[in-house]
Amino acid sequence: MASHVIDSAAGLVSAERRPSLKARFLAWRERRRERARIARELLSYTDRELFDLGITRGDIPAILDGTYRRY
Repeated sequence: MASHVIDSAAGLVSAERRPSLKARFLAWRERRRERARIARELLSYTDRELFDLGITRGDIPAILDGTYRRY
């Protein structure tokens, strides 16, 4: 019982609850597809359209990585 409480408190996931390798691969592949879709869309915009959004082409990698910060 105490071991279970310690594991839960530490945020550890038991082996029974861990997603399978296939599920993790499919989730990774879906994230890659979504990232590629967003990249295609942003790269299809003209410089003027990107300016209207408040970004430049140089900001696109940060947007895709999720690290973009608007100052």
